[in-house]
Amino acid sequence: MDTSEYMPMFVAESREHLEQLNLAIVRLEENPKDRPTVEEIFRIAHSLKGMSATMGFSRIAELTHEMEDVFELLRQRTNGLPAEAIDTVFACLDALSAAVEAIEVDGQESLDPAPVVARLRSLVRPRTPEQEMARVGIADPLDHAAVIAAQEAGARVLRVRVALSPEVLMPAVRAHMVLVALADHGEILASSPPPDGVEQFQGSQIDAWVASDHENETIAANVGAVSEVLTVEVTAVPAGGGPAAATSGGPPAPHAVEPAKRAPAPAEATVKTTQTRTVRVDAERLDALMHSMGELVIHRTAVEALTANLEIEGLQHAVQELTRSSQSLQAMVMQVRMIPVDVVFLRFPRLIRDLSTKLQKEVKLELVGSETELDRTVVDALGDPLVHLVRNAVDHGLEGPEDRLAAGKPRQGTVQIAARHAGGSVVIEVRDDGNGIDPHAIARKALSLGMIDEDAAAAIDIRGAVELLFTSGFSTAEATSDISGRGVGMDAVREKIRQLGGEVVIDSTPGAGTLAQIRLPLTLAIVSALQVDVSGAPFAIPIDRIERTLRLSEQTVRSVAGKPMLVLADGVLPLLDSAEVFGHEAVADHEFVVIIRTQDRRLALAVDDLVGQRELVTRPLPEIVSDGEPVSGGAALADGRIALIVDCDALAAENSVAATISLAA
Repeated sequence: MDTSEYMPMFVAESREHLEQLNLAIVRLEENPKDRPTVEEIFRIAHSLKGMSATMGFSRIAELTHEMEDVFELLRQRTNGLPAEAIDTVFACLDALSAAVEAIEVDGQESLDPAPVVARLRSLVRPRTPEQEMARVGIADPLDHAAVIAAQEAGARVLRVRVALSPEVLMPAVRAHMVLVALADHGEILASSPPPDGVEQFQGSQIDAWVASDHENETIAANVGAVSEVLTVEVTAVPAGGGPAAATSGGPPAPHAVEPAKRAPAPAEATVKTTQTRTVRVDAERLDALMHSMGELVIHRTAVEALTANLEIEGLQHAVQELTRSSQSLQAMVMQVRMIPVDVVFLRFPRLIRDLSTKLQKEVKLELVGSETELDRTVVDALGDPLVHLVRNAVDHGLEGPEDRLAAGKPRQGTVQIAARHAGGSVVIEVRDDGNGIDPHAIARKALSLGMIDEDAAAAIDIRGAVELLFTSGFSTAEATSDISGRGVGMDAVREKIRQLGGEVVIDSTPGAGTLAQIRLPLTLAIVSALQVDVSGAPFAIPIDRIERTLRLSEQTVRSVAGKPMLVLADGVLPLLDSAEVFGHEAVADHEFVVIIRTQDRRLALAVDDLVGQRELVTRPLPEIVSDGEPVSGGAALADGRIALIVDCDALAAENSVAATISLAA
């Protein structure tokens, strides 16, 4: 069977399973008596094994199979696994993650399971032949005993019959997913195929007998959500009626459906479902859809302009309906691209666990606002900057347990990662309750590195110290390690966030902790901007960076140290000539000025004309176009021209000298 068509789905689902396993192991380490998490670990590992075997990745399946032996210990112990076992399981998960990454790159596992398998086998006792036979499902999976025992104990037993689509190409994977979904609703007493034999399943019907108190409709809806499930039938098994009367693929046994006919109560009803609630879509298709949506927006704007002054009956109404429909479609496309930041947050429980172990610190992680949604493109690029900030918070921010006790703090430090919406932006914060930033310690380190002179070191404040932290090559670590200290981190964080059209701000109170705040646009695909004219060329300034616009002839302009400054009632701002900034011939008289707010200052940008607010579909620029210019992208206009998107933070960085003069003034 050619499985190449299903490779993207396998990679995506494998990553999800591995992330869930990492989270589950961390939770279990904190609370060894969490039995639902133990069962969740079994279900996820079994699904991953089945998927891998079906796709032909035998090494992943082998390693996951061996991991199940260690997970079996979880069912037998109430005090959790020893630290050695937890570390070994995490090593296995890291090896599996690397294998999945290799599969995505070249289709090969690139995995040698032998070393970690040896570590796993050292943790468990060898099984007897009888135990091994029972584990792999050689015993009859449709034995009456489990069902009879459950009914004698007073349990409600249901028979669930699932029909797969005749065109299903991966029946074993779908059978795994069906059994996993059923396990969410109770204990699977027997099934055909059995859980440990599902890798060889090639049929189209799945039978299972489940001890459950859940509603039939709920079970059917959950199982019916599995891809390529055609129908689901849920019926109660009468006392004394076991599963042996039915066979996989045959018609339902009469005693399994008769109770539903005699007593059509909701709990006894047969429920069928044919709908799927979710579907995976390749990210490139979403990007293509967004670009097509952008073209539609451009053409709609052109039609609106062409028909504005035409007196044709019904034309304006038709254009209005076109506008309404396209705006609705635009909003829907944007919503499809939105995913929760929980996708990024999932990696941090494991990261915090590893860092706290390595650094011998006690750390509590708090995740707030995981459901906050953000554009997929932004989420994909957000991971590395957040990892830098979290590493710094644990390594440099939090003190060791004894130092915290001496400072009157709890032994356990806290790192909080929070996300929330704020207008048209998303704010993500990394906060710790550590020792904060010491400006004078930062100044001494910078002085020793030759980055500042003695006068600057003596006058440094928290704002200046933060700017030094963002300087390339600066680090407060005395020695480099695999965690930090190489001087590449905070400058990379700022650069990455600026590429995303956002900003990062750090605030700190010595002795009390540090807050790093990232502010990002909800989406990079469409930006609301003010179109301005600069020497006949169109430019666009993001609306959320504009404070106000003024007519330049009505304002006071002064020269300070040879630099033009705009004098306002609330301050003196550097006045930048847009033509000069963007490489055009300088213009003596500009008509308007735009007050721009950047990360930590305000600037005044003189422009020729204010064209109006636009919804622009942005696209990245080639380096040959954007190199050296304070622009972050481009957007096609209705008249066919390309408007460059102004990068306000880069604009401020290029004119930092003028800004410093304005502060001094």
